[in-house]
Amino acid sequence: TYTLELAGAEGSTLGTAQAAGKAPDLPVREVVRHSPEFTSALVRFARRHGLTLNTLVQGAWALVLSRLGRRADVVFGATVGGRPAELPGAEDCVGLFINTVPVRVRLDGGQPVLRMLTELQQRQSALIEHQHLGLREIQKLGDAGFDTILVFENYADPGVAPDSPRSLSLTLREFQQASPYALTLGVMPGESLEVEAQHHPEMLDAHVAGQALHGLTRMLERIVAEPEALVGRLDLISGADRDRAVVQWNRTGDPVAALSAVELFRRQVARAPQAPAMTAGGRTWTFRELDEWSGRLARVLTDRGVRRGDRVAVLLERSAEVLAAWLAVWKAGAAFVPVDPEYPADRVAFMLTDSLATTVLCRADGAGRVPAGHRWIAVDLVTADEAPPVPIGPHDLAYVMYTSGSTGTPKGVAIEHRGVAALAGDPGWGVGAGDAVLMHAPHTFDASLYDVWVPLLSGARVMITGPGVVDAERLAAHVADGLTAVNFTAGQFRALAQESPESFSGLRAVATGGDVVPLAAVERVREACPRLRVLHSYGPTETTLCASWMTVEPGEPCGPVLPIGRPLPGRRLYVLDVFLRPQPPGVAGDLYIAGVGVARGYLGRPQLTAERFVADPVTPGERMYRTGDLAYWAGDGQLVFAGRADNQVKIRGYRVEPGEIETVLAEQPEVDEAVVLARDGRLIGYVVPAGPADPLRLRDQVAAVLPEYMVPAVIVVLDALPVTANGKVDRDVLPDPDFSGRATGREPVTATERALCGLFAEVLGLERVGAEHSFFELGGDSITSMQLAARARRAGMAIGAREVFRHRTPAALAAIVEPDTTPAAATAGGVDPAPPPVPRFGLVDLKQEEIAELESELRGR
Repeated sequence: TYTLELAGAEGSTLGTAQAAGKAPDLPVREVVRHSPEFTSALVRFARRHGLTLNTLVQGAWALVLSRLGRRADVVFGATVGGRPAELPGAEDCVGLFINTVPVRVRLDGGQPVLRMLTELQQRQSALIEHQHLGLREIQKLGDAGFDTILVFENYADPGVAPDSPRSLSLTLREFQQASPYALTLGVMPGESLEVEAQHHPEMLDAHVAGQALHGLTRMLERIVAEPEALVGRLDLISGADRDRAVVQWNRTGDPVAALSAVELFRRQVARAPQAPAMTAGGRTWTFRELDEWSGRLARVLTDRGVRRGDRVAVLLERSAEVLAAWLAVWKAGAAFVPVDPEYPADRVAFMLTDSLATTVLCRADGAGRVPAGHRWIAVDLVTADEAPPVPIGPHDLAYVMYTSGSTGTPKGVAIEHRGVAALAGDPGWGVGAGDAVLMHAPHTFDASLYDVWVPLLSGARVMITGPGVVDAERLAAHVADGLTAVNFTAGQFRALAQESPESFSGLRAVATGGDVVPLAAVERVREACPRLRVLHSYGPTETTLCASWMTVEPGEPCGPVLPIGRPLPGRRLYVLDVFLRPQPPGVAGDLYIAGVGVARGYLGRPQLTAERFVADPVTPGERMYRTGDLAYWAGDGQLVFAGRADNQVKIRGYRVEPGEIETVLAEQPEVDEAVVLARDGRLIGYVVPAGPADPLRLRDQVAAVLPEYMVPAVIVVLDALPVTANGKVDRDVLPDPDFSGRATGREPVTATERALCGLFAEVLGLERVGAEHSFFELGGDSITSMQLAARARRAGMAIGAREVFRHRTPAALAAIVEPDTTPAAATAGGVDPAPPPVPRFGLVDLKQEEIAELESELRGR
């Protein structure tokens, strides 16, 4: 029965579904007519193996859909005649008896394709007696849906029937037909098999539809030629496209020739020992001074028993000591484990224990943060002589960096020296002597690799910024001090681009990535700063910060989308299907990364390592990392990010890709950015407007493009999307649709209070804000604090993001803008105003990135 056949099936294969209740437009058509010779070969193959031609086509179609949908369990629709042979006179009855039923095919990559076809025919034969059930009745039996339909035109030919008074005569002159499904495949058997693909452009990309049609031909050819071939070895991609996607587009040169970053650093010391290596707090260290300082620390480490391959925790705030400590650990042959001293004690203890840290480097005044039982060395009290570096190899461990784990336990990503050297030593960054790069990212995350090692390995200077958020005002101050290049997370870049694109003036280059960077944000910055070089990078922590990049040079035009670029030298990026076979260009697949830079794995987590680091099917003996991201190759060999593979949600039985809805929202002229998530079974859209935006009107515009079940129940307009410490959109902290209940309290009294209350409300998307409301309790974060500060300055109020974190409320901020004005709340009774209350938070489960961001911000208070 269909109950058993569809048990466990979910959603539709391509992630779309019929637009219920809407009359479909006429689809776009493409027809392939096969030669009589090929048609005869298909018929002979089917007869020889006891199959119908319909089964052969259905099996080939299932293989195509599995590749396009990146799943091994596919469901598609099929038409049945509805005129059972056992019913006398059924063929003479006038009327539409055709029914549509679901066909489910479970694919096993290790199964011979002929066996798959045989089992498919057996299952379909068992369901014949149930094919009278209407589609709606069948769909009530489970959650399976389908967005493609296969119509096998198997009509009786009246021309061969005996003449009789009751014989029917049918002549087709001209006709048009359409279905509400994203893709309809019509198959007309005959002397020359004819296959017609119809697709709705508003539901399916034309390139994907073309790949489906021509991919069916390739699958049929392969099946006939190799009936014993394994299901998982049958490719949708052509030989020429495979060569481009796997070989040519990954041919980006060799990585820099160096065993480690230490080797490259010492080359710079020898080349220009008196050149400035880093500046912090008004002091400058030359390359020689940094080399000597780290050498003295290395001596103490080795004297304390640190050996090659050990792990040493670096428990320091962002400072010059961090750079000296990292270099010292490497010179001692060990790997460093960056730990923020402001982390909760339990988290610090976990990281030291999990990483098996033998020693902790800290400041003397921070030794109290070192858990009991762990040895520590104060970096500011070292007076030893230098020690020669311990010889290390490219596969020695360089560092262990902790990221949040899906199970709630942080996991340590183990990176080798060859990855760091290949990344930071690559000349493609365009940084060299005379440049200055800002170190402002949390040094416990891999964005700091750019901030520190790219300049140090190229002879440039590291500018170490103080605590707090780098907003437009602070960025301009750093540029005035000689800053030439900076790396911002996507969230920070978007905020600065939206509020203060001119703040990039004076920079020679800016790098950004880590999440989706809107093309509009890049264009806005380039318009304000036409001489700026923009580098867009992509890569997870497990691949040493960056695996692909693209640069937009001054004056160079951008295309309609912003790609994540080409692989860095020595890296290989694969876009694969569910069976780890290459996808054709233009078809999204799972993104895998191989080559130099791929982590050793997760420290002490062999099972998790085996799940995410798998064998490279292209290069024997190598491994690749499963990113969980989706991407596709553009025709010019650039990779385009296409969302997350594991971000699907289920709405009323349909599998929904929020990314598709986000794309539609972002395409609206009044929208800059969009995020969609599901809560309580409903879709909620969040948008950052490019100008005035009406949520109800936006919803109507989306409803005009997407099927009803994909239309968000509500759209919330925000001034910025909340981000984690590493700059990615933090969907978990997106606000509920209604903040009105929080925005109560006393009214502003002074003109400055009224202006700030208005800016608070404007930035946070609220109708009103009271004078004593905390910016952060109303949903503000580091990014929106940057926007608030920028708008306040434009209104003539000299406050920065640090002041927003320190004072938090309109009343408190008004008091520093106009220090002679007593806050209205304190005027009654002549009582001195109380300091703004410190927000009290309930116990929450924070990700590591969120903790790092919060603590980085609090240090600026």
